[in-house]
Amino acid sequence: QDVLKGISYGPSPLKEPARLPNDDMMASSAKAQWSSSGRGDLAIIKKMGANAVRLYGNDPREDHKPFLDEAHSLGLEVIPGLSDYPYTQMPGSCATTDFNCYSQIKDQYLANLKNGFVDKGGSYHSALKHIIVINEPDLKIPGIQSPVKFSRAIISAIDGMVDAEKEAGATNNLPNF
Repeated sequence: QDVLKGISYGPSPLKEPARLPNDDMMASSAKAQWSSSGRGDLAIIKKMGANAVRLYGNDPREDHKPFLDEAHSLGLEVIPGLSDYPYTQMPGSCATTDFNCYSQIKDQYLANLKNGFVDKGGSYHSALKHIIVINEPDLKIPGIQSPVKFSRAIISAIDGMVDAEKEAGATNNLPNF
């Protein structure tokens, strides 16, 4: 059995206090940091003994295939989390629908599938074995004080992800949620 040895990856390419235009470190805008043609962060992560890289920001409008290809070529699994945007930030977020997250997550995840997570043949990218449904759920959805809303948010999000897979024709190399 393989042991997962992951490193969380969320570098901030800022030299002074400011806001990042995008926190998606898989995006081409961060390629100068992670790619072998840039600083080579993924290769450094591999040399440190990791076999996985965990990411938090995830803009489904961005093409993630180049990042996934680079990580896979180095023998790294990629563990992305879904963006916080549909949970807390977008108009009509989960927080505004009594934590029924189905439609918000389905739309966001379908865009991820179309932007590098799944190929035209319906196979998930080989670098993807696990997908994090929600980053730090205790900060975004009601927790122990409201177990029904917490459960509704998680279950409806997973339902949305499964239906997005069906719509995208994803049938092979399915990751764990």
